[in-house]
Amino acid sequence: MRSNVARVTLVVASITALAGGLRLWGLGQPERKIFDELYYASDACLYAGIPYRRCGLEDEGERSWVHPPLGKALIALGVEGFGNRPLGWRVAAAAAGTATVGLAGVLAYLLWRRALWAGVAAGLVAVEPLQFVQSRIAMLDIFLAFFVVLGFVLLVADRRRQEARAGAPGEDGEGPEVGGREASGAGESRLRPLRLAAGAAFGAAIAVKWSGIFALAGAFALAFVWGVSLVRRGITRPSSERIGIPVAMVLVPLLIYAAAWAPWLAREDRSAGELLGHHRAMADYHLTLDPVEDDGEPIHPYLSPAWSWLLLARPVAYYWQGDPACCEEILALGSPVLFWGSLLTIPYLAMVWWRRRDWRAGAVLVPILAQYLPWLAVTRPLFLFYMTPLTPFLALGGTFVLRDLAGDRLRDRPAATIAVAAVVVAAVALFTFFWPVLVGQRLSQAAWGDRIWFDSPGLFNWV
Repeated sequence: MRSNVARVTLVVASITALAGGLRLWGLGQPERKIFDELYYASDACLYAGIPYRRCGLEDEGERSWVHPPLGKALIALGVEGFGNRPLGWRVAAAAAGTATVGLAGVLAYLLWRRALWAGVAAGLVAVEPLQFVQSRIAMLDIFLAFFVVLGFVLLVADRRRQEARAGAPGEDGEGPEVGGREASGAGESRLRPLRLAAGAAFGAAIAVKWSGIFALAGAFALAFVWGVSLVRRGITRPSSERIGIPVAMVLVPLLIYAAAWAPWLAREDRSAGELLGHHRAMADYHLTLDPVEDDGEPIHPYLSPAWSWLLLARPVAYYWQGDPACCEEILALGSPVLFWGSLLTIPYLAMVWWRRRDWRAGAVLVPILAQYLPWLAVTRPLFLFYMTPLTPFLALGGTFVLRDLAGDRLRDRPAATIAVAAVVVAAVALFTFFWPVLVGQRLSQAAWGDRIWFDSPGLFNWV
């Protein structure tokens, strides 16, 4: 076991370090605020205690007041450390994005207990263009992704730990990595630390963006289903699940979310009543924001309905600098390998979970569906970058299919080995191809046109 842990640590750490280097490279470019940095970087400057005039603001009012404070507070840590400049605005996002790559590898290892698949999953996240771009801009979505993936890592780790404590084989047919007690739930705590920590992570996700509640709902569903399974197998006691799940998945997230607002309350000595009023105003904003102007035109040129996201029909341009010779652009778009591939991997995960009762398929599928399906019913303005917290799970879904195809011993299936290598190479190749429009490198008109695959005002006018 120790050699296996050492091997996966080396693999995941190496990929994470490479991902970090890519995310930090040229992070100070462009040398001005782009897209929604106008809101979040500006407010983070205020959070860092810098006078509003030095933050480039006309008053002390918060420009992104419609979102909770935690993500902006994390951006402010970078401003405090590196100054009110582009590197300071973006370094916290780069750190969160890099950590998310590592967490995806850890989650893959918890699911499959093989360094190979941990490396594949981490690698696919490392070169996923949407996750990459969000790791290089001072916006909230990468922090949401970090806490969501952390929450599911801890939830799966809790399940694995319960099986290991009991000395019981997992429902995937694999024995635990460490022995333990008889499968009777003896000596088990109702408030398991890993599950409590998972609830705290999901509470932090909601304190970044309210859409984190979608991930929490998925985690609650998984915790409930797994709890029933663990009780049925005699690994945990019914009271552990009846008490532990609501505490970890309801009470703890609420406490963490409330705690995230403490600095907001302390600022200007605000009252609890003002906090409630602020939440009513936030809710009213999101519920009443119309995606269409009075004249029938969209309020933003890069809006896209949720059903179109997996098709990558409408990427979002964050930065554009052009002249007759052509241009520089930063474009938030997803990996065709993962997004288009998900049209196959999502049904495959559902089939495997249903027919084989493989809980690991559910551990990947539920976070995808829980964070995607609710957007189909949302009428407020939507953008492709709302998919950021799903990208690690799309990578895990692809890894699941590749592992099923190849098995644990690639050398026993040469054709499958070629298929796995082809998918990984394609993901890396596409990331390399799109690199100039992910970091804002200057391109000729022809080179830029080669990377703009869809003409939204034309072919995708229906989006």
